[in-house]
Amino acid sequence: MTLVFGKHKRLQIKWLAVPLIVLMLAGILSSCTLTGEVDKVDSDSPTTNITEQVIPTALYDEDSIISLYEKSIPAVVMIIVEIETNGSFNFIAPQGGQGSGFIIDDQGHIITNNHVVEDAIKVTVILHDDRRLEAEVVGTDRESDVALLQVDIGKLGKVKPLLLGDSDSIKPGQMAVALGSPFGLDGSITIGIISGVGRSLSSAGQRPNPEIIQTDAAINPGNSGGPLLNSAGEVVGINTAIEASSTGIGFVVPINTVKSLLPALLKGGEVKNPWLGISAVAISPNLVELLELSVSSGIYVVTVAAGSPAEKAGLIESGSDDLGQPGRGGDIIIAIDGIEVSAVDDLVAYLNDKEPGDKISLSVHRGGDSFTVEVTLGEWPEEL
Repeated sequence: MTLVFGKHKRLQIKWLAVPLIVLMLAGILSSCTLTGEVDKVDSDSPTTNITEQVIPTALYDEDSIISLYEKSIPAVVMIIVEIETNGSFNFIAPQGGQGSGFIIDDQGHIITNNHVVEDAIKVTVILHDDRRLEAEVVGTDRESDVALLQVDIGKLGKVKPLLLGDSDSIKPGQMAVALGSPFGLDGSITIGIISGVGRSLSSAGQRPNPEIIQTDAAINPGNSGGPLLNSAGEVVGINTAIEASSTGIGFVVPINTVKSLLPALLKGGEVKNPWLGISAVAISPNLVELLELSVSSGIYVVTVAAGSPAEKAGLIESGSDDLGQPGRGGDIIIAIDGIEVSAVDDLVAYLNDKEPGDKISLSVHRGGDSFTVEVTLGEWPEEL
């Protein structure tokens, strides 16, 4: 899978066709009605004259969408980044350093993707009324791809911030509205649906993010960092990446991830993520049969990183065979802090609420023995 992120210097630009989306959403859509009048025809007549009248109807409630757009768009900004190249001179790169963001409070804080402002030496925010404000990068989380900016509230004026919704409550089929500046086209809106939830997307540092939202609302380079809204105008996520080899598959960082990170981002600097140091697979019936395992649920440890907290705690890896399949003899993690895990994403989601230095307890099955091991989490390395 090839992922395209919205910062132009990181991708081979591919124009994506935007499909016409028929939104069948109760309470939002108008019913499409086709009415016609058919003239009565004599069965002996060699010709048939049919008059059909089509009454135009909207695919959705246009007034509601217009209202949502007009209320929300003043809080959506374009972000221009100045970067340093070759360590000798600076240049403005509209293609290489342009993204989107949105205002979240009355203190001038703006949320965007980390990859939009990464390596920036200067960040400029362009408001919907074309005013330009210099922004400070307050905090970043590279692995979650979230960044917090701030502009001078005295210069910002009375811009109403967007409301942050609850991304845990969204369901496939609900309306999704993407706002931002694709290819520098500020104030753009596209509409689609939530296509899926609980997708997994690996970060630049190979850290899995298991709660990603999938949408078919058109997202293009430059949309990165902009908000994905629900039908009530609440932010449910940050538009982040697209699947380059297809049309209509966009990935969105859930807003609940952002909300959980805000306290750390407000402290400033780079947020540090916890690291256990294993790769693993979920135990399936096929794996049980292949390796003759004595348990049918849990996660099977395939590799243990050198120098990792997992290695220091004594966890044992299985390794892989010549075909890349897990070998025999790996530890099986049954639970973490007494909470059963049956998928790798279960473990990752639990660790997302932890910090480097926190201690966790792993329930481990090895051979015919079961035991508990305590692990002190490390800091996720820049490179693995």
